[in-house]
Amino acid sequence: MNTTTAAIVVLAIHPIANAGKLLALAEVELVIDGVSLLIHGVQVRADGEKTEVSLPRYRAPDGTWKTSITLPAEVRDPMGDVVMEAGIEAGILKKRNL
Repeated sequence: MNTTTAAIVVLAIHPIANAGKLLALAEVELVIDGVSLLIHGVQVRADGEKTEVSLPRYRAPDGTWKTSITLPAEVRDPMGDVVMEAGIEAGILKKRNL
């Protein structure tokens, strides 16, 4: 099995006011095998129980919301962690004490 490394960098994270559960939008760069992918519109959402990072979405012709890009968990999960850390550093999110 071949493995490769990926670099994940949050280029910007912007707080969003008055948007319900949506707290921020991030711009993320993924570099995989030297190929750079920019993902705009990564969503940071929160309610009273949890905070989550979601990939960008679009409204399909049938009116449903679909994810704009599909990433394997091996990339998606670490990307979420990096975006959460950027949100904490920017003062948008607070670190949860367990």
